[in-house]
Parts: sequence; C-alpha cells; structure tokens
Amino acid sequence: MGKSCKVVICGQHGVGKTSILEQLLYGNHVVGSDMIETQEDIYIGSVETDRGVREQVRFYDTRGLKDGLELPKHCFCGTDGYVLVYSVDNKDSFKRVEALKKEIDRSKDKKEVTIVVLGNKSDMKDQRRVDHEAAQQWAKAEKILLRNGPTHGSANWNLHPDH
Repeated sequence: MGKSCKVVICGQHGVGKTSILEQLLYGNHVVGSDMIETQEDIYIGSVETDRGVREQVRFYDTRGLKDGLELPKHCFCGTDGYVLVYSVDNKDSFKRVEALKKEIDRSKDKKEVTIVVLGNKSDMKDQRRVDHEAAQQWAKAEKILLRNGPTHGSANWNLHPDH
C-alpha cells in the first residue's frame, strides 16, 4: 500500500455529500431514500493511481453547513484535497461553495491542495438554479476543476481533468 491522503467533502446541508460517497465507495445509494443528517464520518477507500500504486484515501464527510456554521478547524490540518459539493437546484449551495473556497485559501496549512467542485443533482434539469456556464467560469477563474454529476448520488463522476 502506498501513501495515505486526507480528502474533506464539504458543502451546504442537503446537497448530497454522503450520497455521493456511499455510491462511489459502495454502490448502494438509493435515490429518494431518507436523508440522515451527518455529524461527521470518515470513509476509507483504496484507489489505484495511474502509476499502478494503491493508495489509501480517507474521506472526511463533514456535517452539512447551515447558516452560521463554518467548516471545523481540524478540516484544514493535513488535508490533501477538498471536494466542494453544491446542488444545481439550489443557488445558495453554490454561494456556500464560493465562500468555502475562500475559507480554504485563507486557512489551509499546505501550499498545494487539490480542490474539486461537484454540482450534484444535475438530473433535476427543470429545477436548475445554478447556471452551468457561470459556475464553469468561476471555477476557471479560481483554477479548480468543476464537474456536474449525471444524477444525484450517481457514481458516474468523470473527474479526470482532461475531459
């Protein structure tokens, strides 16, 4: 086993952070199932890198952020990457992602961290409130990768930056 890395998953309450992790790691998320509020969980996955080395990834699934709540300070210590999640049907959740990006830039303890932004629930086209092009422009200006998932809780995320 190669090295281990810490990835923090964060975003507003109810955007589907846990659903994405459950589907990605275990393939067991059922769309429409009851939502259980996360306090904080750690998921451990093993991934094979493009160099053929297996690495352990510790995903820190954070509590959904509501008004007045900030990302806990321990989420900035030794973190290798962040996945910021918003729901395409909730403009406030995207504004929260923008604020989280600024908070990470101010508080991170490493010079180089990877940040990926995921737009979840993109199957809800009729209820879309976050303009895809505007979100892409913001991500480009921030020099981060943004992807919209095919459906809420789906494992079909294309996270390769060349696509």
